[in-house]
Amino acid sequence: MIRVIALGLLAMLACLAFQVLASVFAARYFARASRQPLGPKPLRGIFLQFSILMVVLMIGNIVQVAFWALLYRLLGAFADFETAMYFSGVTFTSLGYGDVVLNGRMRLLGPLQAANGLMMFGITTALFISVIQQVTAKWIAAQSARTNVGG
Repeated sequence: MIRVIALGLLAMLACLAFQVLASVFAARYFARASRQPLGPKPLRGIFLQFSILMVVLMIGNIVQVAFWALLYRLLGAFADFETAMYFSGVTFTSLGYGDVVLNGRMRLLGPLQAANGLMMFGITTALFISVIQQVTAKWIAAQSARTNVGG
């Protein structure tokens, strides 16, 4: 039991490291993009920035789901990678259909992965909130500058 929990905690640490890398990459992109003026079509620029941020962070989450699926396959929990990936995705998102389950002591990995997924989506959400706040402030400043110049 202790080995399974330790393995799950190591998997969580690996996912955290990967999430940090994806978040840093996304934050660096956004920091560069935020230095650029919004331009004549600000909604298009904001949509593009949010889209890139979302794709980068979702790829980070998908890679983590695949990492857990690989772990399940290596442990022999599932006969094929597709089933392992399905179970991992359902568990990582805390959807939990229950149609595919782990057996024996490996069942302890499920709650660890679910907790891991909740934390990783929390980090993703926090980064999105930060970006939304920054873009909103930039938009307000741009609108104020246009109003002051035009008025």
